[in-house]
Amino acid sequence: MKRTSTKRGRIIASIGAASVLAVGGLGVAAAHADPSGCSAASTLKVSAIGKLKAKATATCSGSATRTLVAEIKWDKNILPDPLVAKDSTTASATTYKVKAKSCDHGATRSYYSRGYFTSTSSDQHDSSHIHVTTCS
Repeated sequence: MKRTSTKRGRIIASIGAASVLAVGGLGVAAAHADPSGCSAASTLKVSAIGKLKAKATATCSGSATRTLVAEIKWDKNILPDPLVAKDSTTASATTYKVKAKSCDHGATRSYYSRGYFTSTSSDQHDSSHIHVTTCS
């Protein structure tokens, strides 16, 4: 029993250390929130002909001028992932929606979509990743 407690203590200490690193910005990216009162999401779908369709949506509790961006990214093994398509919308509203589309010249790759407000671009909302052959 003592070993289990010690192991649990080490796990908790490790989580605590990672939290301190995240807050201090050392080695781990610090988390930033969407604009106050807002929540966002991103989805990626593929049409029957292989067209990539990214959609970023957001809802905010109050109206203010904000810019929401939708991107389609190539999920590559090196960073940063190359940008395939991008679009944005700027409005003074409580709900936002923006779409980006691409065929990516018939490439066969893994893709995902990313949505974010430009005011807090470090708080990015990524969709699940898909592997597909796109239209040309």
